[in-house]
Amino acid sequence: MSEALFEEYSIDTFDVVVIGGGPMGLATAYECAKAGKKVVVYEKSLFFNQAGSSGDLVRMFRTAYTEEFMADLAVNAMGLWDELEIQVGKLRHMSGLLNFGDPNYGAGGPEGTLTGPIPNLIKHNMSFKKLSRDEIQAENPFQNLPDNYEALDIVDNGVINVPLLTSSLYGLCVKYGVQLKQYAEVKRIQVKDSYMVDDWRVYVEMGSDKGSSVVPTLQRTDAKKIAITCGAFVNHILAPSFNFTLDLDIWEMASMYFQMDMNVQFPKMWFQFSEDTPSISGPISNLFYGFPAVPWGPPNAARIAVDAPGRVIKDPNERNPTVIPPENLENVRQWVSNHVVGVGKHPVPVFTSECLQTNVYDNMFVLDCIPDHLLPKEALPRRSKSIAVFTAGWGMKFVPLIGRVLKELLVDGETTFDISQFKLDRSDENGHTVNIGPQIATSILNAAKAPGYSGSSRHR
Repeated sequence: MSEALFEEYSIDTFDVVVIGGGPMGLATAYECAKAGKKVVVYEKSLFFNQAGSSGDLVRMFRTAYTEEFMADLAVNAMGLWDELEIQVGKLRHMSGLLNFGDPNYGAGGPEGTLTGPIPNLIKHNMSFKKLSRDEIQAENPFQNLPDNYEALDIVDNGVINVPLLTSSLYGLCVKYGVQLKQYAEVKRIQVKDSYMVDDWRVYVEMGSDKGSSVVPTLQRTDAKKIAITCGAFVNHILAPSFNFTLDLDIWEMASMYFQMDMNVQFPKMWFQFSEDTPSISGPISNLFYGFPAVPWGPPNAARIAVDAPGRVIKDPNERNPTVIPPENLENVRQWVSNHVVGVGKHPVPVFTSECLQTNVYDNMFVLDCIPDHLLPKEALPRRSKSIAVFTAGWGMKFVPLIGRVLKELLVDGETTFDISQFKLDRSDENGHTVNIGPQIATSILNAAKAPGYSGSSRHR
């Protein structure tokens, strides 16, 4: 799209532009505005949408991590959640977490191992107890679990109220004067054509709630700093702006709500660790997880899912929002039928939900400023470390911390938290994060030229 089309629509200059209006983007905008900066958030869909990574009602808040650096961040996040809740009220239902399953389950899965978190729980004085198979079944509505199953019952964990979190962050943004623009699709970021200023130029296509029946207007915004927090859609910004993409695997993940006997309830959220079941069509995941019924959800309906994708795609516009893979549904339904008490003989989900979970090769975050070698030469040195990116990984439990980190990177110039594991351009013998130039998928470049659907950021 020609820059000339935007010239007469130049609007304003901001200290910080945030691209993506899910919880991560709103937390970042709130933190920057609280620090006295003039901030705008551009969300290509509507705020509180279900099209990206932050749909559904619940996610896990947990401190049980196999990796020491993740456990350290989770503990740091606890204090920031407490600060946020002082502002807006309770956002977490701290009912605990039951990790259970095969104690010999191997490393390499998306959630670590069953017993791996123990040293980190001890390090941080986190209360937990070990349970046998019989104790698991006596204290929770499970049945027919294998004899060798063990559990860690962990206290300082709970369920995040995702709709309340998002609406509360939105309210804080309003309170601190953030401009919140929905139906606003950022098409490209470009160096402002002046050697006298440090600004970036952001080109935005502004739609409306009328959808395709209204021709979008074109706007040009100047920004000193930019936060890219649009989850699975990050490459729609990076590719046309900087000629590189992140090497993403985007999981289409489904979950189900099962109605339970009114006399039976899960007391807390839970996760099962178990090796895949071999099959002719490929391995079948046994990494099941679930949540208790919550006050802000359907009465006595428990959300249960498998921690595996229905499909893996490279671009969010490839998603199929109308089809949840039947093999995923049946895998969960059969496991629930065999191992959950109080769902009836032939359980059928009350309803299902689907979201996009973004991953890079090591299942960790990308949380970093775009390094100088990936920025245009004409942007340097004045604009070094002026664009920060968050995407990938299981991030909902870290929302206040990630908002604080992005604010520190953009406003303060460096962060007080250890994010060395999350470099944007990392690589090792197992993979890499960045694709440059010819490796960029044509579909991503095409998507950047045309209106599409939106996204934010998510996991349990």
